Amino acid sequence: MFTEIAVTASNTDSTIYVWDIRSGSTLFSFKQSISNKGGLCLVPRPGAPLQVGSFITAQVDRATLHVYDWRRDHIAHKMLTPEKIITIAASNQGQYVAGATTTGRVYIWHTATGHLKRVFDAHYRQIHRLVFSNDDSALITVGDDATVNVWLIAQLLCSETDADARPSTLYSWSDHTLPVTDVCIGLGNLSTARVYTSSLDFTVKLWDLATGELLTTFLFPKAVSCIAINPSETILFAACGNDIYSVDLYKRRQQQTYNAAQSLGGLGKVEAVGVHSSSGASSSSLGSMFSGHTGLIHSLSLSFDGTILISGSEDGNCIVWDVASRQSLRKFESHKGPVSHVSCILRPNELLTGATQHKSTPMPWKSFKRSIVSVDEERKQGVTQQLSNTQHDLTQQLQLIDSGSSVPCEMMPVKQVKDELISIEVIVFHRAEDH
Repeated sequence: MFTEIAVTASNTDSTIYVWDIRSGSTLFSFKQSISNKGGLCLVPRPGAPLQVGSFITAQVDRATLHVYDWRRDHIAHKMLTPEKIITIAASNQGQYVAGATTTGRVYIWHTATGHLKRVFDAHYRQIHRLVFSNDDSALITVGDDATVNVWLIAQLLCSETDADARPSTLYSWSDHTLPVTDVCIGLGNLSTARVYTSSLDFTVKLWDLATGELLTTFLFPKAVSCIAINPSETILFAACGNDIYSVDLYKRRQQQTYNAAQSLGGLGKVEAVGVHSSSGASSSSLGSMFSGHTGLIHSLSLSFDGTILISGSEDGNCIVWDVASRQSLRKFESHKGPVSHVSCILRPNELLTGATQHKSTPMPWKSFKRSIVSVDEERKQGVTQQLSNTQHDLTQQLQLIDSGSSVPCEMMPVKQVKDELISIEVIVFHRAEDH
């Protein structure tokens, strides 16, 4: 049975804590890291998005990235960067790391080689957050210029484009009127995913990534500092000051005898959450509130099934909430300063104990380059890349084919590959007998 842990960091406390979300007990800690909000990112193992192999922190006081491995409590790799990175993100397949600066510039590195793939000016002012889409086809950046920019990864990494020229955006959304504080993206690819952005203008906006259209604007009573969306994308969580609002994105249809639900908002509609109208009526029924912090909330994270919410605040505490009842289950109070980051993940194999412990190969890291290398130089160097072991999946699929089970048409080439491999083995065997 899998368990879940929380990884929390501070912008003044130099210790990163790893603790059990069910018991609140500390499992591990890492030293020598001070990072701001958005300054820590989890790096999945290549080909295994649910397995976190390492994590990176962008240091507050220097142009340095610290890479940590689950096997040791100190810095595994120290990467020097051309500028001080303030927010950082890793692709879902663990192949690329993107970092942003106070000047609005974005750097993209290849994790296996350390090559700097692209540098470009994404915003005119400081970038607060950046995130990869679920299929790693797009990079979304938000910043102080109240703009949300969507960039195509294929265009950014194309070797034929001018590295010094500013790339064109897929979308540039400027509907926010004040700095954008956070961004998160739902499941799906470039044609199905939805994007959520929060701002100091008291709103959270919901966008369609396929068309670039604004679907819904949620209006809150205070500036929104960070947001989170549950795995099924049915509940939106927004931190306003020291409170958290939850909004059901689907509601039951009125005057219907059967069980049906319809999505909230749409067509650019504005939905007020916890805001009193001029007539004295309240629309707070659209949102439920979590109260318990005494300082500004900097980070939100949900458990794997979305039943538990974890919040990190300026007051130095992390609170574990039950989503259904909105009750506080426990507090984590080990940090000696404001909590700037919270992530809830499945417990890595390296932190398992007893018979469930598995040995795993450390992720291959190379020092990040500070300048873009030429294509010829890049081709001369070898690439160390971890690939997921698919032998078990292939064996299961071949067993289904041999048993005559129906399989999708796109999986039929697997049988052809198997037959070709068997033919090659027979030919080699006969040639060996002849000799």
